[in-house]
Amino acid sequence: MKISIQSLTGVIFSVLFLTVCSPFTLAASAEQVDNSWLNGKWEGQPPAGGELTMTLTVDKDNQVRGSGVIPLRGKSAHPEVTGTVNGNHVVLETFFPSAFPQSVVHYNCTLADNALQCRTKTGYKTSFRKLD
Repeated sequence: MKISIQSLTGVIFSVLFLTVCSPFTLAASAEQVDNSWLNGKWEGQPPAGGELTMTLTVDKDNQVRGSGVIPLRGKSAHPEVTGTVNGNHVVLETFFPSAFPQSVVHYNCTLADNALQCRTKTGYKTSFRKLD
């Protein structure tokens, strides 16, 4: 089998081109939107009343983690907060492990007017504003 110098040059050029360009393509596809705007303290009214203050952090996979506090007379509620963020759309769940029965509140939120405009699965509407 006879290989021409032009064919060999073409193959080498193609391999080098793909080798050089692959990291740039991978970096562009792995590029993530900056969701750090959600990091910090947020305050609003939960469905059961009172004032819920949540401290939220977004990790590199757009997963939201945090904690909350609802001051009550004598004893405060401390929900765990989890969720996801995708652009200006945020889904949050507050889990109350010490409540009996244990309860979860699911918030479907959109960032608008510098606040999270949220609705629960039961139709309760609330908003959370950023404190810091």
